[in-house]
Amino acid sequence: MKYFNLITISILITLSIRAHESIGIYDIVNKKLNYQLEFKNISAGNAFILLEKDSLSNQSVIKLRSEIKTNKFIDYLYKIRNKITIYMDEHDLSLIKVINKINEGSYKKNHHALVDINKMKIINKKGEKEIAQRVYSPLSIIFSIREKLQNSKNTFHYKTYSNGKLKDINISLIGEEKIKTPFGEFNTLIITPTSTNNETVFKNNGDMKIWYTDNKQRLPIKIEIKITFGSIILLLDNIES
Repeated sequence: MKYFNLITISILITLSIRAHESIGIYDIVNKKLNYQLEFKNISAGNAFILLEKDSLSNQSVIKLRSEIKTNKFIDYLYKIRNKITIYMDEHDLSLIKVINKINEGSYKKNHHALVDINKMKIINKKGEKEIAQRVYSPLSIIFSIREKLQNSKNTFHYKTYSNGKLKDINISLIGEEKIKTPFGEFNTLIITPTSTNNETVFKNNGDMKIWYTDNKQRLPIKIEIKITFGSIILLLDNIES
């Protein structure tokens, strides 16, 4: 959904403010995180995020694929078939290329873009946008922030690019909670993204919260997106290697 792309601001921000171990991207490469989708406490479908080593134009990259699909019951209310593929710099996980295929109800949008970091430009079918710094997909932020969140800061700034738009956001730690999911019961840290200019991060005044396991793994086990007609929740079900 339009929201999942920026759920997806989270799907996998793995964090732990209090942990001191070194965290790297490669400990989650070639692992697939599978989620159950819920809407108003009703089973609504499934989603996943998968990271893999890959290459693009003879450059080593990290490739991230994510999909969300509602089940037949929810399809009658609001059918979702979203697929997102992003290619990230293997060192800082900044955006190199993105391919979005969004299908939500009557809304359909395909968006492809390429970042030319040498010329500091984003190129899509509408033309070019100049940038002053590296940009991140909402999904790539999820991984980029892992190591940064080991220090004492509680808020981190990013420039994001999504579906043709650039936006400045902050990601902040807002609390702790013990929760139970299909994957197990965990103490968690709660994170939320906010805009730096008082605009909503998501469409329709939507808000997001992400729960991460407060342990060495720092798994994003719950994601909640508030939208006009309720809340969409992703719960971690299992991890495939």
